[in-house]
Amino acid sequence: MKPLCSLLFFGVLGSCPIVHAVTPSALGDEAVAANPEINFYAAEIAAARAGRKTAGQIANPNLSVEAGRMTTGESGDGPVWRAQISQTFDFPARVALRKAVADRDIALADLGLVQFKSLLRNEVRARAGELILLRKKMEAVKSVRSRLADVVGVLVQRDTGNVSAKLERRILESSVLTMDREISNALTDAEAMRVDLNALCGRAPSALLDIEDDAVAFPSIPSLETLKSQAAETNFDLQQKRVELARQGLKIDLSKADRWGSVSFGPYLGGQKAGDSEKEVGIVFSIPLPLWDKNKGAIDEAAARAEQGQALLNATLRDLERDLTKARDAYARELDTLDLWKNDPEAAFKEAAEEADRHYRLGAVPVTTYVEMQRQYLAAIDALVETRQHAWEHLMVLERLLGGKLGAKGGAK
Repeated sequence: MKPLCSLLFFGVLGSCPIVHAVTPSALGDEAVAANPEINFYAAEIAAARAGRKTAGQIANPNLSVEAGRMTTGESGDGPVWRAQISQTFDFPARVALRKAVADRDIALADLGLVQFKSLLRNEVRARAGELILLRKKMEAVKSVRSRLADVVGVLVQRDTGNVSAKLERRILESSVLTMDREISNALTDAEAMRVDLNALCGRAPSALLDIEDDAVAFPSIPSLETLKSQAAETNFDLQQKRVELARQGLKIDLSKADRWGSVSFGPYLGGQKAGDSEKEVGIVFSIPLPLWDKNKGAIDEAAARAEQGQALLNATLRDLERDLTKARDAYARELDTLDLWKNDPEAAFKEAAEEADRHYRLGAVPVTTYVEMQRQYLAAIDALVETRQHAWEHLMVLERLLGGKLGAKGGAK
């Protein structure tokens, strides 16, 4: 595809620097590589991995030293001392549970990063498709405007002072003004889209941008059951709710295991010198007894959180099925409308507009028929582009709900 001139993206005439066409997928990769929010999600993953290390670490040993004096009736006074070092150990099952909870935290952080990348690529692809479709509409308007302007120029050269010819020229000139207004509006929209896309991709706002024409394609719509099956595997909200629910189940088990606390034991050494010298060596062992505090509050809280997680998962499933149904139906309706254009009436209308132009120049077609044919050509192109825009929007919504493209497995990466 030829590079686009500054007339399209800047609204001014001038030289056209060479700009290589890119695909929306390549733009999406640029956006992911340049987006600063990626660092936030990467830091979240790093924090979750650090929490995983903490969950499996053994506590530092505890050293305690006591010193004092002892007084006896006959033997006199003397120093008394005691030194003890102890190590705290957690039950192996509880350590495994803490590690499992930390693993779910890592999984949630990973899902957050993948979801952000997927949504960013979807946003870039959506805007790129809108820009391509807008450009197609602009090309049609510019072609009609060019034909009308040429005819006006011919009429000016042939001006005989005839009232009928003068009125025809005014009709054509008013149509040219209308085309100029449409081109100006389209240029404004194209400029805004280009700036937004450049910002998403980490480019300079004023950078030129050319996107391949064939980037907008409309895949056939699968059945609702197929969409639901794909979404059940790849929808990010569902994946996050399931991981969170599994995490809450582990926290229930962990709260139950926490009733017994941790075990501490280690050697101690003591002695005294009040009259006779004595030394004492032994092992100390301690464990809290769950007589009054059985951690019931934490267990009940974890169980309540798990119930909340299950309720959110059920609500997400319900909302997902509803949104999939609405998006699929809307996309299917637009595809049905596009099927009416499968015989390429766009080319037929364009050919009719060009034919009207030729015959008008020859005097075989009145100005009203000529102008009406040009307007109807633009109206047909506008209807086609609008249908494609709506279909593209609904397709992008479907892919956001699916977490990837139609028919993809495993979601976006």
